[in-house]
Amino acid sequence: MASKKAVALFLAAVLAPAGAMAQAARGDTFVFRIGGFFPNIDTHARADSNSGLIGTTIDFETDLGLEDSKTLPILDATWRFLPHHRLQLSYLDLSRSATSTLRTQIRWQDQVYTVNSVVNGEFDSKITALTYLWSFYRSPETELSAGLGLHYTDLKAGLSLAGTTVTAVRETSAKAPLPVIALNAEHRFTPAFGGELNYRWFGIEYGDYDGSLNVFNALLSYFPWRNIGFEGGYSYSRYDIKVQKDSWRGEAKYTFKGPVIAIVGAF
Repeated sequence: MASKKAVALFLAAVLAPAGAMAQAARGDTFVFRIGGFFPNIDTHARADSNSGLIGTTIDFETDLGLEDSKTLPILDATWRFLPHHRLQLSYLDLSRSATSTLRTQIRWQDQVYTVNSVVNGEFDSKITALTYLWSFYRSPETELSAGLGLHYTDLKAGLSLAGTTVTAVRETSAKAPLPVIALNAEHRFTPAFGGELNYRWFGIEYGDYDGSLNVFNALLSYFPWRNIGFEGGYSYSRYDIKVQKDSWRGEAKYTFKGPVIAIVGAF
């Protein structure tokens, strides 16, 4: 009996303050997220020669053996500098490489790799996103926002025969500062539980780039304490870009999607 009473008192001591803190007004001037992203990845890319020869569209996961899933850290921060105005900053690094034996002939830039060649392949993407959001509707429970952003995407793809020197690597790269339109919808179902949908879109010809970018996130949050909570949901990103630069003439179709979990601090 005494042990059951002790357990009950312990649970009451732990859960009651957490519930009371969740009821209190949550800070939202600064919001920080750190967590994990577990995407499935699909990568197709082509690199043409400077003389105009069209390269082979390579499936980097099937043809070159790159991982088609990975665990990635995620970092982002939001600053509400005025009640209806926010800035969001996030970073994601998805880099992979592998060695494989070709089952089909590949042309990459001006180099042809024949069947049964052992090759090293790599595809790296580093994405830094800065977004401004204006809340055109805001109540204690619901916030609807629209804005503009810049997705600075650093893509690098390379191919080389295994055992060759670094100088023999046929590498392409593109640093794409893509302007995006941003939409956000957030709602608190209870003081502790909430949800968020956000969408980012680019779909115009911009400088040396032509194509589209679609990013969608659906998230649920739970704040057992006033300033610390947990978030989980699903993230989808697709790049479909044609590039005409000296460092890369060709295209990339790149999709990564999967569950995401995070610890959130709101102050």
